[in-house]
Amino acid sequence: MVSRYLALLLLSLVACSKSPAEPDPPPAAAPQGPAVTPLQWTAPAAWTAQDPPKGGPKKAAYKALKVGDDKEDADIEVFFYGTGAEGDPEKRFKEWFDQFDGDAGAKAKRESFEVGALKVETVEVSGTYKIALGPPVGPKKRAAMQMVKENFRLVGAAVKTPDRGTWFFKMVGPSDTVQASRDAFRTTLESAK
Repeated sequence: MVSRYLALLLLSLVACSKSPAEPDPPPAAAPQGPAVTPLQWTAPAAWTAQDPPKGGPKKAAYKALKVGDDKEDADIEVFFYGTGAEGDPEKRFKEWFDQFDGDAGAKAKRESFEVGALKVETVEVSGTYKIALGPPVGPKKRAAMQMVKENFRLVGAAVKTPDRGTWFFKMVGPSDTVQASRDAFRTTLESAK
């Protein structure tokens, strides 16, 4: 019995006298696509910059102050979904149109213009805006609860670059406030490079 304790003691001393084990190598990083140089633009001084999330497609966020009798500011957000199919303008525009009652896509006002080598497509819709208050469920992928906002307007744009994918600018809020910021929104798009 004593010899068993001595053997265990001797083994533990030998184990302790060894140099520490080498740490495991860090896990290999997931392969990433080539880095894309971010689009640059100049936001108007009248817009208040917000902190966007650290990850995900939202790359910038701003507020345009409410005007007149409007009760809320307008939200301006910039998104980048990568250079693949997720950056398809029609897919994103449809998502935006679906946030309004009725067939907003059929009534959307559309325009196209160029800024240097960039091609810009804009859309504008107004009406009853629905904000999801939960995850989408069911066959139609709709939130079970929604907040409804009357007399809202959305002005959005897809800025297509030759080599950096498509960047999306979306301004939504009370109609008068969005109308008051339309020129600033257009100026922001024209500053993109």
